[in-house]
Amino acid sequence: MMQAIILCGGQGTRLRSVIGETQKTMTMIGNTPFLVNIINYLKSYKITNVIFSTGYKSEEVEAFFGKKCFFGVDICYAKETMPLGTAGAIRNALPQVKYDSVYVLNGDTLFKANLKDLKENFDNLDADMSIVCKESDNRDRFGTITLMKSTEKKDDRIVLSFDEKVKVDKNKKVDNDLYINGGIYLLKKDLIKQIPEGVKVSLEKEMIPKWIDEGKVIGGVVSDADFVDIGTPESLEKYKNQENQ
Repeated sequence: MMQAIILCGGQGTRLRSVIGETQKTMTMIGNTPFLVNIINYLKSYKITNVIFSTGYKSEEVEAFFGKKCFFGVDICYAKETMPLGTAGAIRNALPQVKYDSVYVLNGDTLFKANLKDLKENFDNLDADMSIVCKESDNRDRFGTITLMKSTEKKDDRIVLSFDEKVKVDKNKKVDNDLYINGGIYLLKKDLIKQIPEGVKVSLEKEMIPKWIDEGKVIGGVVSDADFVDIGTPESLEKYKNQENQ
């Protein structure tokens, strides 16, 4: 059995001109909230136990998905009483984590990567954490990850460096070992315990670079699956247009 945390507590300030005060992960795509697409993606890998990490407009998520079950998916909530950042939100969900490891996904992106590949990387390396990466030249929005082959498991790659949302020259060709953060993670429960509790902490800017410096084993897999982001008015409009075709 596996479990997933979906981060859906952000305020979505960049989308206010389009969706108003709505929780951005509940943005309607046709007649369905965006979050349903992520639930369906997880169900396709038989992940049917989900923790919604909520904050801003948490009542919208609860009103739609209910308290316990949504079409065969067991639901629970870890609600922030103050903004905690990505890592802080994961730490806040720790009491609901039932197993030794847990998937974590951003609630405003849909990246249909192969989760079996992620789990295989995680297991082969006995990693503390594994990350799904994607080739892209849009590294100023999603961050830059440098991967290298493991010296012990040559078919698996580990994260050498992680630089979140660095400004780059978009005319410069992306090196073969540079990727963007796909926003899907698999973490050991014991690693989550190392995140400070009750304070605002960034997974991307603080904890992952810290863990790399400490020598934690962080694996990386590359996927060429479609990547959907609804974090800006432009990207949301693009996705809606694709869905309407």
